[in-house]
Amino acid sequence: MDDGFLAQPDIEDSDYEDVNFVHFGRLTHYSVTDLFGYYDHEFSLDIHEPTILTGANGTGKSTVLRSINWISRGQFSPLVAIDFDVITLSFEQAMLQIHKKSNERLEFHLMRNTGKRSSWRYSLNSERRLSSMNRHLIDIRDAYGSDEWDDLTDDERHVLIQRYIGGGGGRESDRPGWVKKISQSFPALFVTDQRLAPERRRRPKKRGEGETIGVVAAIEAAVLHINEEVQRYKSLYGTASQTLDRNFPRRVFSAINSQREFGGSKDVLREFQEVQDIRSSLATTGLISSTEIEDSITDLPLNNPDSVALIATYLSDTKEKLSTFEPLRQRLEPFIEFLRRHYKDKEIRIDDKDGFKIASTRTGQDISPVHLSSGEQQMFILAHKLLFEAPPGTLVMIDEPELSLHVLWQSTFVDDLTEISAASGTYFLLATHSPTLIAGRTDLRRSLDR
Repeated sequence: MDDGFLAQPDIEDSDYEDVNFVHFGRLTHYSVTDLFGYYDHEFSLDIHEPTILTGANGTGKSTVLRSINWISRGQFSPLVAIDFDVITLSFEQAMLQIHKKSNERLEFHLMRNTGKRSSWRYSLNSERRLSSMNRHLIDIRDAYGSDEWDDLTDDERHVLIQRYIGGGGGRESDRPGWVKKISQSFPALFVTDQRLAPERRRRPKKRGEGETIGVVAAIEAAVLHINEEVQRYKSLYGTASQTLDRNFPRRVFSAINSQREFGGSKDVLREFQEVQDIRSSLATTGLISSTEIEDSITDLPLNNPDSVALIATYLSDTKEKLSTFEPLRQRLEPFIEFLRRHYKDKEIRIDDKDGFKIASTRTGQDISPVHLSSGEQQMFILAHKLLFEAPPGTLVMIDEPELSLHVLWQSTFVDDLTEISAASGTYFLLATHSPTLIAGRTDLRRSLDR
């Protein structure tokens, strides 16, 4: 990147009402100079298929992924700890440059496609001072009174904190709005083996013994989340059904009396088939019962205008009811299909009573998710993170996925992620040593070797 980007005049955040939040769009290009005092790396990202970083140990593959993650999350203290000169992130709608000025200072420059520019300086000392202030926050709030404290503006609170700790000075530690909202402007998810490890969650102890911290397997948490989502959408479906059913007769009579043109029998049959296809898709994922898939309606009096009005209203209502499942179906269907392709001798389904179920096709017995092989658990958790935790537009970075993938799964992993990308709206950046995972896709490979 040339210095022309930096030559433009600074524009303060207060000059623009919309500057606190701007959609950066997807990351299209990354570059870093003097990484570890030695490496200059740059590469473009493919937004439709996974981009694959390769390189010898020590060239900075994992550091590149971590630096992107830190920037997205607004975690700048670990970023200032690594050696580099300039990191440049080019997005579809903006460009962000980060200059390392010293071992404690960074300088940020954001350029939008509109030509607006904002700058900000990060100081590690300021962050330490801010952390110190935050440690006193509870004491100050208790002393001042929680109700009165809640009514104060940020500036008034800042003054009180400074008085309490005996400090003065300005507010250089405060981050401007666009910096605070970087995670929204540029969402990213960094997946490592550690992210797939068991999670610590609070579990209640026996009555009268208070609360304890227990270890909950990550796969248990993922299954619980899926079951909660299924129940939530079933509740939405039930609410929509009750609302439409309540005034269905009135709307049928209105349709009959309006003499509206509903088409002939072929149109109604085509509409009916569309509804059947939607039902079949939802039944396959277990969101509705297969018993809700109706028989043919060819035996009904489709040449009668009143009958057609009734059936057309019914089909329209059914489509509207089933559409409440669509956001979940778009995630759940590829999730289940992904597992079915990779789990041998296992049946995946959503049980009406018990929720997500895995059963052996050999014995017919249910299998607890925690009793799956470690590789199967990793695939489950990874797919859950990609389809249920990453909103559309998220850059998902996976560091050395081959560490938890069977060699047979590695060969299809790029294709798997491409399918997930199409379903979820996410895009991927991988760091790997595995030639099996690359599987001949040299067009997606970006080498960090000199």
